[in-house]
Amino acid sequence: MVRFSLFAALMAAGCASAAPADSKATTAESAGQEAAQQYRDALAPAEPSLIARASENDFATTLDKLQAAVDSRGFKTFAVIDHAKGAASIGKELRPTTLVIFGNPQGGSLLMQSAQTMGIALPLKALVYEEADGTVKVATTDIVRTLRDHGVTDRDAVRDKVAGALGAIAVEATTK
Repeated sequence: MVRFSLFAALMAAGCASAAPADSKATTAESAGQEAAQQYRDALAPAEPSLIARASENDFATTLDKLQAAVDSRGFKTFAVIDHAKGAASIGKELRPTTLVIFGNPQGGSLLMQSAQTMGIALPLKALVYEEADGTVKVATTDIVRTLRDHGVTDRDAVRDKVAGALGAIAVEATTK
């Protein structure tokens, strides 16, 4: 139902035919904005999809401990993205914000066998960030909710293992 509404709105944006030529862009833009709002409204989460935990450590220590915790559990780190550095490269300021992308093909492949759409949620990610008040946090995706959202119902053992690992990684990264 949501997909049809979004599709219909997008089609209306692309097929505005009765308007004069100079108003076509305005009509299409308006329809596109309406479609985007419908999309946002339809996808508004009923519950948080992230689990965030405050750290007892400073940003650098939290990030170091997170990476050590990921490595110690046999996950492969695929990328580390320093968003603050990226912002600085275009003259913008951003508080420390680093995304660590990691995973294990052994578990990830099983989840994608159950639902290929899990490929958009995997590999796993953890975000280390500093809030305006100086609090450092580690946020991870709620893997239980993610699996439910993708219709994965046949991988309880993998779900429990990944959820446990994510929780343990966050605790290890955020405690002294």
